[in-house]
Amino acid sequence: MGAGAAEQDAQGAPPGVRIVADVAGAFSYASYQNAVPVLRALTLVNGTRATFEGCRLELAAVPPFLRPRVWNIDRLLPGDELAASDRRLELDPAYLAGLDEAERGEVRLVLRQGAPKGGPNGGRILAEARHPVRLLARDEWGGVADMAQLLPAFVMPNDPAVAPLLRGASEKLAKHGFPPGLDGYQSGDPARVRLMVAALYATVAERDLHYAEPPASFELRGQKVRRPSVIASTGLATCLDSALLFAALFEGAGLNPVLLMFEGHAAVGVWLKKRTLPDAVVASPMELRKAIAAREFMALETTGVTRRPVRPVGDAEAALL
Repeated sequence: MGAGAAEQDAQGAPPGVRIVADVAGAFSYASYQNAVPVLRALTLVNGTRATFEGCRLELAAVPPFLRPRVWNIDRLLPGDELAASDRRLELDPAYLAGLDEAERGEVRLVLRQGAPKGGPNGGRILAEARHPVRLLARDEWGGVADMAQLLPAFVMPNDPAVAPLLRGASEKLAKHGFPPGLDGYQSGDPARVRLMVAALYATVAERDLHYAEPPASFELRGQKVRRPSVIASTGLATCLDSALLFAALFEGAGLNPVLLMFEGHAAVGVWLKKRTLPDAVVASPMELRKAIAAREFMALETTGVTRRPVRPVGDAEAALL
């Protein structure tokens, strides 16, 4: 089971009747936007010799970021391990979008037998499971432990602060006698891509950004993320903020970025040829190391733009080699 799985038999329930569920340990508005399931697996286990008929499994969340759901189970035979194929849950996107700070939540599953006499919570309780959930702020990423696959959702090439930076990089290219277009991989020349990256780096370096210390173990537990407009207005950026900013700029220039996560640190890379990684999340760095050796990929220490004096782009690249 995943990190969010938990089991707890209700007091007085028949021993051996269990609800085994894999529930996401953290959830956010970005999870909803990217159709990440809250309930990843759900199985009812009857380890007794009894048959239970006329059952229903009830799900509810506190606070109500999920709408309640009921599964009707006609019969649970001895030894059954009944897996739910339909685990769709209806979320409340307005609630998730309105979170400015993280909250503690809980998903409760109750298996009951018998007609709901005297209200919706009637009937004999056969089993119960409670699952703690972290409900994150709208601008918060939950870390690689729970949300590694969602980090690209915080790359925002359409943020209003990105276009002026792209324009500034284009003007720098023209000023130095190069074609001003930020035309991605159209040239087929890695040297041209390097020029665009250098122009983007120099443009950000002129914005007088200052380094902000990230929370401890942010790569595991996550942190609030400053979008490009917030970085532009405050002049502050953690390593993750600046990596996401550069990833947005590279996407805006038609390039394919890669977010790089280390223990206590984040950086960004970009393909110099039109390539991508085979999977959204790759644990081993071997493929990127090979691509760097083949001069098909470059990695940047993005906090170089917050140093005084600013670290040149060549040094920012060498820092991660």
